[in-house]
Amino acid sequence: MVGIGFDKRRKRWTAPARKESLEYLRAAFGPDCLIWSGGGAADAKEQGRPHPPARQQPAARGPKRSFPPKVLPVHWQNALHRTEEQLKVRRYSWRTVKSYLSHLRRFLADHSKLTLEQVTSEVIRTYIVKRTEAGSYSEATQNQLLNAIKFWLEQVEGREKAFIQLRPKEPKKLPGVLSMEEVSRLFQATDNLKHRCILKTIYSGGLRLGELCNLRIQDIHSDRKQIFVSSGKGKKDRYTTLSDSLLVELREYFKEYRPSYWLFEGQSGGQYSRRSVQAILRKAVDKSKINAHATVHTLRHSYATHLLESGTSLRHIQDLLGHASSKTTEIYTHLSNEERQRIISPLDRLNRDHKK
Repeated sequence: MVGIGFDKRRKRWTAPARKESLEYLRAAFGPDCLIWSGGGAADAKEQGRPHPPARQQPAARGPKRSFPPKVLPVHWQNALHRTEEQLKVRRYSWRTVKSYLSHLRRFLADHSKLTLEQVTSEVIRTYIVKRTEAGSYSEATQNQLLNAIKFWLEQVEGREKAFIQLRPKEPKKLPGVLSMEEVSRLFQATDNLKHRCILKTIYSGGLRLGELCNLRIQDIHSDRKQIFVSSGKGKKDRYTTLSDSLLVELREYFKEYRPSYWLFEGQSGGQYSRRSVQAILRKAVDKSKINAHATVHTLRHSYATHLLESGTSLRHIQDLLGHASSKTTEIYTHLSNEERQRIISPLDRLNRDHKK
């Protein structure tokens, strides 16, 4: 977001006092990330910060929403704290820590009167069923909710491993893929040199969004035509491809922008934000008039599919993408258009043989 930066004199992050700042912070850190103190709007205005929006009156009709108590009992606070320590000791990513603790906090708040011994499999089953029925939960969110509770009970409280039969059947959806012509149009629609280099780097190496933002200058190995991905998904290092044409543009970008440490840095220094990369992609998609559902990850899927169509083996693609299982990579065999075009329909063979 434009305007967010680090105030070196005051040693703190600052943001413009606008409604957009509040929306950005809530989207990034959750609806309860802001804590207001003082006398409300008057104090907020006096202190030079946006005041919290007025609380809306509940609707006259419809079910009344119930929120869990904000303060947990002491025994549940301790359980939450021990879980957070264990997650950090095991070096889970901060996103996983944040998600697990959020799910667990809500579960504990909903069962504030229970003790650890009273948290049975049936209690968990009832809670998950209630949550999935109350909200539009995706299969992945339901799985994450169950994983958070299981981690707490098994890894923190020492319970025996028990598989709770509440894992949803995840749909077998094929990822979206752009044609090479669409990828070309996407790049042509990106006039800004820095923005174009960001998108081309993702496609050149089949990078995930976080991997792109974590790239350092030293990760570009121009002599070997490789990009080094440090601690990708699953904390695995790997090397992936660096195209000659991208290298030429990266050198132009470096001369113009002079990044100091990260390959792509924000206006005030520091890592380029994920949301900014997503905004760049969205703007390019709208301007190029390609598949409106394309995301940053679509470039990664397109990279793998185009490699397969050019004759690269699945084993090499697996290494380049950093997949732990070959089954994950095999999905691209379902996406290859050239592979499909080589398949002759039995109806065509029937007609051809009949003519003979």
